[in-house]
Amino acid sequence: MVSVGLKALPLRKHRYPNLAEVSAGEDKISENKRNMGRKDWKKSSGYHGDTSTEHHSGANGKSQNFAMEKAPSSSQTSFVRNQVDPETAKYFTEIANVVEGTEIDLDERATICGTALEEARGKEVELATDYIISHTMQILLEGCSVDHLCAFLRGSVKSFAHIAMDRSGSHVAETALKSLAMHLQDNESHSLIEETLTALCEAIVTDSVDIMCNCYGSHVLRRILCLCKGVPIESSEFHGTKSSVVLAERFNMRSSQLNGHELQQNEPFPDQLKFLVSEMLNPLRVDIATVQANQYSSLTALKLLVGHEQELFRVIPILLGCHKEGALEGNLIEVSSVKKVLRLVEENAYSHLMEVILAVAPDSLYNEICTKVFKDALFKMSLHHSANFVVQALISHTRNQEQVKLIFAELGTKFKNLLEMGRAGVVAALLAASQRLQIHEDKCCQALADAVCLENESSRPIVSRILFIDNYFYSGDKANWNWPKDAKLNVLGSLILQTVFKFPSEFIQAYITSIVSLEDNHILEASKNPAGARVIEAFLSSSASAKQKRKLIYKYDAKLPYFLSYP
Repeated sequence: MVSVGLKALPLRKHRYPNLAEVSAGEDKISENKRNMGRKDWKKSSGYHGDTSTEHHSGANGKSQNFAMEKAPSSSQTSFVRNQVDPETAKYFTEIANVVEGTEIDLDERATICGTALEEARGKEVELATDYIISHTMQILLEGCSVDHLCAFLRGSVKSFAHIAMDRSGSHVAETALKSLAMHLQDNESHSLIEETLTALCEAIVTDSVDIMCNCYGSHVLRRILCLCKGVPIESSEFHGTKSSVVLAERFNMRSSQLNGHELQQNEPFPDQLKFLVSEMLNPLRVDIATVQANQYSSLTALKLLVGHEQELFRVIPILLGCHKEGALEGNLIEVSSVKKVLRLVEENAYSHLMEVILAVAPDSLYNEICTKVFKDALFKMSLHHSANFVVQALISHTRNQEQVKLIFAELGTKFKNLLEMGRAGVVAALLAASQRLQIHEDKCCQALADAVCLENESSRPIVSRILFIDNYFYSGDKANWNWPKDAKLNVLGSLILQTVFKFPSEFIQAYITSIVSLEDNHILEASKNPAGARVIEAFLSSSASAKQKRKLIYKYDAKLPYFLSYP
């Protein structure tokens, strides 16, 4: 057995960096990260990418970073990290030499890690927030027993907020919580983990706004929420939102409905989850306006409340700026809050939050948001670079035909305007909702065809223009536009056509005529591209007649040698 107490390891000559130097470097990196802007969405084809930050122009024309709107609390400004004393620093350097890069039996590793964590008692903050030692602490927390893991977290409770909001400490906190989640399968440890988690939740709520609005702390908070819910933070449903996942959900290629009952049944710590979310959104204690507009806030973790309808009925109106107590369903949203919400959805952070609200809102609350907040404002919102994503979310989460009718009444005659303004995502979402709920199918297909065809023009160019939708609408001479050479097929155009070919054949005859009229070399070119190949596959899987499908297939015969030679 290896002896690893503080006095057991020999002291080596080791240049330990000055804490002030490390601190200054970390602060500079942190500041740079906070000030990273998000790309201009005016150039976007109409869907969110993997982004989390953006600068917006305020009324005075100056850039605003909402992460910096809130002044640091007194707890943040008064906290000063103590430097790790040289003897302890050298001890943990030697521990790193022992546990890194060497073959150690698992039991022996757990003993070494546990002993080292005992030496860290009373110094948790200094060690966790140290730029170098924090890496060693992560290794120790991954390799120790659940008893030592919980002891470390309980010892960190009083200063956990400071650890969570530190560049290095946040990684240590996340590693500890990830390791804690690994022990959930051990029933004997459940009560110990619950006790530890309860202590952490109670500590966090005292600084919840600071943590939510901190670029490091927000990730730690999400990790705790996911731990309470019993889901991995890496799960796409609960952490971040990849554009490919959003597109698949919005265009009926992936289910967007979370099984709330199943998720609720598997929650290991429901009381802690409710407590933490409730306190995070307590309008009597928390400045809701601050966290609404903050780009780092963890409010998108609202997805974790799926299955808790009563909690959603309570917290969603708060996030909409409505604080009425005892309001009945159907009367939760105050008229005075509508204009404020319409302004907020034009801000990047709140638009992301609203997308989540629309995804998780109970049916009656969703309907109230749709009819009270967004009705008669959809076209204007669709033209805005952030608010248009909210419109897409609103459409993709429609629950019944009446809601689609309401949205189509505002946007059905605006397809051409939306496509000209680069808002193909809104058009695609409405087509998908029409197909999913089987309402206004003929009207949607006709509106799209009218948008891409000139007056009294045949339907032959419909498919090619949608495949290159941006290229066509940016063209100065639309009457003489032709299939562009070496241009990239449009992803949203491809998704639109895939949706169109799911409609009954009587509604899409113009599209069928167009695709079978494509020239042989254009069909070959489309087949070589993933976006084009999926459109052809969608057509061949559609309700078009076998004769119509054969017309397209025959065109492969002439080009088959070229097609087979394509790598």
